[in-house]
Amino acid sequence: MNKRRHKRFIITLNAQVVIGEKTYDGIISNVSEEGVSSTITTYIKTDDAFSPQKKIRLIFELPTGDLVELECEIRWYLRPQEKGKNLMLGLYIMEPPVIYREWIQKFQ
Repeated sequence: MNKRRHKRFIITLNAQVVIGEKTYDGIISNVSEEGVSSTITTYIKTDDAFSPQKKIRLIFELPTGDLVELECEIRWYLRPQEKGKNLMLGLYIMEPPVIYREWIQKFQ
């Protein structure tokens, strides 16, 4: 059974994940009206900062050149390889801004 309320769309965009005072490079792999899947490509020693319900900012540029900043809540995270540098995040978008909502509508 699928728990998602909104359809996911596959896309690849460079992004920055900001948590507290730290910024990490990442890649967005799919998007929906209320969620984003992002992989952090910067090496992270500990996963502690990425616990579920923690608030983060996701900053990326749309293909149109517009900059988008999303306030998100971490829903889940996983490290695909035990000693790998990547960390995958499942994010809930708190209040998607108009520019994001208009962009995502183009996929519908």
